Amino acid sequence: MNTLVFPKVITEGEQVIYEWQYNLDGSFRHSLMTAISLADEDNLELLRKGFPVYVRAYERFAYESGWWEAVQRKVGGLHEYIPNS
Repeated sequence: MNTLVFPKVITEGEQVIYEWQYNLDGSFRHSLMTAISLADEDNLELLRKGFPVYVRAYERFAYESGWWEAVQRKVGGLHEYIPNS
């Protein structure tokens, strides 16, 4: 299995969304992001208490025009696969 390594020019939230969108994350984080994307307002506020960076990143992805496109441009070709030892 390989590890996706990102440069420090992207935020944790940007990385979370990028990996979620390209199915590069683990099963827990993928399920968590799916839950965030499907949550109603009350449950989203509960999820925010435990995972504020993830919820904020999702909100930017879902509601901020141009944010996802900017992340894709920022990441584009900057990551590399590093074989695990």
